[in-house]
Amino acid sequence: MKRALPDADTIKAAIDTVLAEAATRGRRPTVTAIERLLGIPHATFHRHYADLIDTHFRPGIPQPAPHQATTASPAPGTRADDNLSRLRRENTDLRRTLALYEEAIRQLTLENDALRSGSPVVVLPTRTTPLPP
Repeated sequence: MKRALPDADTIKAAIDTVLAEAATRGRRPTVTAIERLLGIPHATFHRHYADLIDTHFRPGIPQPAPHQATTASPAPGTRADDNLSRLRRENTDLRRTLALYEEAIRQLTLENDALRSGSPVVVLPTRTTPLPP
């Protein structure tokens, strides 16, 4: 059983209702809200009322307000310079960590080799460079 489709005035009234509700709630109006209000499937709505979407709904959608920063934004290159400095510090830290792991692997390799060959294990100092006095 086919249901009769609403006329253009009913669709325009539904569009106006959805636009008003979206404005009061501070949300963006959607075509889906119109379809739900009328109980019409998406494909049917677009097939029969695409022209009303273009002429009546889209012009009624308020444009989003441009975002205004409340604080003064830094100079254009400052943010990039800060990011670059942070990345360089991280890189230096990672290189130090890598050097520590390399030394630990070297010591473990020597100990493993000594244990497998049956020779006594020579304990190596834990630091390659002496501590400053």
